[in-house]
Amino acid sequence: MLNEKIMINGNTVLAPNHVPYRESEQKRQVRKNKSSKKNINKKIVIMRNIMIAFIVGITLIGRYCIIYNLQSELNTTRQNIVALNKENENLKVELVKYNNIQYIEDVAVNKLGMVTPDRNDAIYADISKETIITAESESGEGKNAVTVLAEKIF
Repeated sequence: MLNEKIMINGNTVLAPNHVPYRESEQKRQVRKNKSSKKNINKKIVIMRNIMIAFIVGITLIGRYCIIYNLQSELNTTRQNIVALNKENENLKVELVKYNNIQYIEDVAVNKLGMVTPDRNDAIYADISKETIITAESESGEGKNAVTVLAEKIF
């Protein structure tokens, strides 16, 4: 049996009744588009999560850098405070040493060559007299600078 429309090969005498399922080209495209959109959406979600993790990581590293810098600044300041306190204590000890009257007298006699005064070396001054001569006492009239200047100009 040979018919141009139906050609049967093999040992089957009758033509099969079922038509093999073939998707139409349009349905295949729709399914392909849906799966590609799902893949794209999954990729977008993954990229978004990676970017968020990256931003959070960079922010944390930046904050830790700031904290580290502040901590090192604080340590430096504390070391400076300790050094200044030591220097302050040393200066207090020297001040106590220099406040001693015996030390001052020893330095004056030995290093500066001073001599301790006697009663015979003392000079007495009469402070009841006027020892400072002012401009008024020289001119005798009691003129001040403004009146002298005014007289010279006019």
